[in-house]
Amino acid sequence: MRSVRTSGQEYGKRQTIIAYITLFILLIWTVTCEGKDESITRFVSQDQGGTLSISSGKMTLNNQMNSIVFEGDVIIEQEAMTLKADIVDVVFEPVSDKENRSIDGVERKRSLSTITAAGDIKFIHGDRTVFADKVVYYRKDEVMVFTGSPTIREGLDKLQGEKITVFILEDRVVVEGGEAIIHPK
Repeated sequence: MRSVRTSGQEYGKRQTIIAYITLFILLIWTVTCEGKDESITRFVSQDQGGTLSISSGKMTLNNQMNSIVFEGDVIIEQEAMTLKADIVDVVFEPVSDKENRSIDGVERKRSLSTITAAGDIKFIHGDRTVFADKVVYYRKDEVMVFTGSPTIREGLDKLQGEKITVFILEDRVVVEGGEAIIHPK
């Protein structure tokens, strides 16, 4: 009976060691594979403002809502501008029934209406960097509205507030409920 017990304990030790080794291998494999999903979705559009390139982990097209939602490490690039966010919703101007019928079977060009980005926003344009929780870009007016503790940094200068509106064509910035730290040159 004693020999059976000994072999039973040895069998239990081997099983425990194998279980630990297997668990260790699974943990190492999980850690090394985490965050290394190489699949990237890329969307490229030609517009009046130049080529707009959007890359993300996932892209969902909703024709009924005239929108495309990008999720996961979203990067939007257009000429000298880059926007990084967690999620981006691109909305296009609706196409009328008349336009649908007149160009049926032919790829129709939709014009951009708005881009809404949320989650850890970083917008870079030249020397200017804007950080915020949310930004909405209105194509028609060429205006960007940053909310969620927005901060603009340009060199040593810093603007922060509750809401920052950037008028792109006018190169004008309006800060609401905030402060500015400007270093004269």
